[in-house]
Amino acid sequence: MCYNPLMLHVMLLRLALGLYSLGLAHSILTALNKKQTFFKPALYAVMAAFVFQVSSIVVRAAQVHYLPLTQRYEAFSFFGALATLGFLIAHAKYRIAPLSVFAFPLIFLMTFIANLFYDPSRSIPQILRSHWIYIHVPMVFFGYAALFIAFAGAIMYLIQERALKSKHPVRFYAWLPSLDVCDDLAYRSLAIGFPLITLGIITGALWAESAGYVWERDVEVLFSFLTWFVYLLLIFYRLIAGWRGRKAAYLYIVGFIGVLVTFLGVRGGIHTFNQ
Repeated sequence: MCYNPLMLHVMLLRLALGLYSLGLAHSILTALNKKQTFFKPALYAVMAAFVFQVSSIVVRAAQVHYLPLTQRYEAFSFFGALATLGFLIAHAKYRIAPLSVFAFPLIFLMTFIANLFYDPSRSIPQILRSHWIYIHVPMVFFGYAALFIAFAGAIMYLIQERALKSKHPVRFYAWLPSLDVCDDLAYRSLAIGFPLITLGIITGALWAESAGYVWERDVEVLFSFLTWFVYLLLIFYRLIAGWRGRKAAYLYIVGFIGVLVTFLGVRGGIHTFNQ
């Protein structure tokens, strides 16, 4: 079989997927065994996969001469890479190994979908030929990645809280960080993610107006506003009413469900004008 340089970014993406599968295996075995299972090898594999995935994005960008975010598989790959980056940053700061149990499956899923929906086409709709794409899309995706870490922190908080109230907690709970650490991780991630999605929504509206696109009719835009409001409510009650703990954790979860609906939606995260 002859080597095709145009397929290099696909090969790199598939290598990343293979390495991410080790992270997925770690998450599944850890959940089943209720204890940490080969975390360090999985972590190193995910770090290597991140390098391959970023290289795939860079190679694709060099081939098509624009930021590769306009096709469905490109968007999923980019989101997967940012979710990995968010996990690695959070792990470097907090050293919370249990975060991997929640992060690795999502990262694998995003990369798997990117491979599943691969499209060799280089076509790009005229409306996307704008410098706004270099501002709007990265802001939104970086915000989503940060909010995912907040979601994982909230899940760990609820699990740990339940364990502390239980008379017979299982071993996995002892591996989780303290409630204060979980709460701090979630709030700091929200403090990063909320401003980014706010700027993403503003720049998206400006881009749509400049292109003459009626964004008010886009279901994904409406869901993004609803999600933004949930996070705004969370910040308001946290600052004014001092909401912490379980109440805040539930809103983190509801907010990220909104993120998933917005991104995954019926149109796979691509706005109506790109269909």
